[in-house]
Amino acid sequence: MIDVVLALCGIIILSVVTLDFLYTAIGAAPFSPVSDRVAHLAWRLLRYGVPESKIKHRLSGPFVMTAIAVSWIVLVSVGWTLLFQLSPSAVLITDTETPANFVQDFAFVGHLLSTLGGGPFETESPLWLVLSVVAGVNGMVILTLSVSFVLSTTMTVSSGRALLLKAAMFGPDDPELRANVLPALADLVANLNSMQFALYYSAVHPNQRLPAGLVRLAEQLRSHPDNMRRLRIALSPLPGFEGDTMTQATDAAFIDHLKNWSHGYTL
Repeated sequence: MIDVVLALCGIIILSVVTLDFLYTAIGAAPFSPVSDRVAHLAWRLLRYGVPESKIKHRLSGPFVMTAIAVSWIVLVSVGWTLLFQLSPSAVLITDTETPANFVQDFAFVGHLLSTLGGGPFETESPLWLVLSVVAGVNGMVILTLSVSFVLSTTMTVSSGRALLLKAAMFGPDDPELRANVLPALADLVANLNSMQFALYYSAVHPNQRLPAGLVRLAEQLRSHPDNMRRLRIALSPLPGFEGDTMTQATDAAFIDHLKNWSHGYTL
C-alpha cells in the first residue's frame, strides 16, 4: 500500500512541477505557483541574509534563477523516484540483477534526466523501460526550455536597463519621450509579463535597477498629466502590480502603489 501512496505522490509532484515549468518557460503569462514561491524565498534570503555590497546586487538575478532551476530539477527527480517505488524491482542493478534501493533509484533518475542514459542500472520490464524513456525526454525538455527561458529573461533585463538610460536622456515634456520611451515602456511591460523574474535582477548602479527606475520615471512625469496618463496605461499590467484596481486613483496614489510594488524587488 505504501508503494502506491508514494507513486501517487510522485505523479502529483510531477504534474504540479511540469505545469509550473510550462507556464513559466513558455506560458507567456505571470502565473508560476511553484517558481514564484521559490523566487520569493530566494529573494528574501538574499535581502536579509547577505550584507549590503556590490556582489549582492550582481548575484541577485542569477541567485534567484538558479534557485528556480534547482527546485525544478530536485522536484522532478523526486517525483520520478517516487513513481519508480510502485514496484520494488522496477529498477535493477545491472551487474547483480538485484533491485535498487531508494537512493539508487534516485541516482537512476538523475542519469535519465541528465540525458546520460540509465548508468549502471536497468529496468525490470518493458513498462518501466517506457517510463524511463519518458523521464529522459522530460529531462531533455527541461534542459532545452530552461536555457531558452534564461536567455529570454536576461534579454528582458537588458531591455529594461536600456529603457532607463533612454528615459534619462529626455525631459518630462520632451516629444521624444512620448514618441519613443513610453511606447518602449509598454513593450517592456508586456515582456515582463512573460519573463517576470527579470524584476529580481538588481544592479550595482542604482540608476540601472528597473523597479526603482520605473518609480523615478513616474515621479518625473507627475506634473505632466498627458504623459502621466500614458505612463499609467503602460505600467498597469505589471506582474503583481494589480493596476486595474488603480484606474480611479489619483496620480499620487498610483505612484505610492508603484513604490510599494517596487519595494518587493528592492534589496
